[in-house]
Amino acid sequence: MSAALQHRSNGRHPAGERPRNRFWSQRVDRRKQCVVVRAEGELDAAALPEFRALLERAVTTRCHAVVLDLRATKFLSIRVAATIGAIKQHTAHGGPDLRIVSGRREIDRVLAITGVRAVCCEFPSMRAALDT
Repeated sequence: MSAALQHRSNGRHPAGERPRNRFWSQRVDRRKQCVVVRAEGELDAAALPEFRALLERAVTTRCHAVVLDLRATKFLSIRVAATIGAIKQHTAHGGPDLRIVSGRREIDRVLAITGVRAVCCEFPSMRAALDT
């Protein structure tokens, strides 16, 4: 069972300009109710307000866990990582479990530097994050 909570796509981009970031969230039912938040592209200061709003909305749904899929993320700013950490701290008492799947050393490095790696559960694959 799968139902989209939100889908975001900026559509086409002018010639020579980078594609903009895309984020979306989806409810996944596999033994436990989970919400998957997937981010593609660069998570920088420009993307932060929309990304924060989506992640905050995901953690307020009735679910056991929120899986943050960063496998298609090419850049993660320290500010965005700190925001992930702050949201995790906010949900630590009675909120859903925040799980991260990154798969990229550069992203893992930012998560480690900001302390997010120490407070969020990291998983090697989406399957492992969903089946836990």
